[in-house]
Amino acid sequence: MRRSTPDKADPAFLDEKTARKQAERQILLDALSGRLEAEAIEWTAGTAIPPEMLASPRIRLRQWNEADCAPFAALNADPVVMEHFPATLTRGQSDATVERLRASIDRQGWGFWAADDLTGGEPRFAGFVGINIPQADLPFQPCVEVGWRLARPFWGKGLASEGARLSLRVGFELLGLEEIVAMTQLRNVRSRAVMERLGMQEAVGEEFEHPAVPVGSHARAMCLYRLKRPVGS
Repeated sequence: MRRSTPDKADPAFLDEKTARKQAERQILLDALSGRLEAEAIEWTAGTAIPPEMLASPRIRLRQWNEADCAPFAALNADPVVMEHFPATLTRGQSDATVERLRASIDRQGWGFWAADDLTGGEPRFAGFVGINIPQADLPFQPCVEVGWRLARPFWGKGLASEGARLSLRVGFELLGLEEIVAMTQLRNVRSRAVMERLGMQEAVGEEFEHPAVPVGSHARAMCLYRLKRPVGS
């Protein structure tokens, strides 16, 4: 896997700074799930997260691999896909993001997974979907977010919603989270529509400016959606 200097232009993927920070985030996760003593969740296929929880007939979520780097870089260089982010990403910045996501899944067993479209027979890399502990200093932490980013050929098929539902199930049923949030730029009507289809409620009055986005950027103004743990799950 290629490595390069981490870039902070993408607010969804700030680099992890220290081992102490990693431990603090695990404590936050434990607090969110209501567990006083939680065992570390490690990536062990078929054990930590059963593969069937990460797949449907139309989409599959999985660990990242080297072959994902090129199509992910193309996705991140597309100005339409990145319209609501501060900027498109270079190949080096995109590869660094892949490495961070892969390492996060290796470490804790879950994160923003690579997503394969299964609707055309042969699996095709579509982007990512998953759940994540934000790295930025956000006003509503501690939290776990659900998020997605798909290449344009995979828009309009319901794949983001379907993959997000798989991710929410992992968060609520396997990790025992009490709430999962989602955030996006205020004008991102596509992502907001997905959040609403997932049953998430807009947190009116909790709009915020993302601290990782440069002041003056069109992408700085954000809205927040929340989803509580379903009763009985």
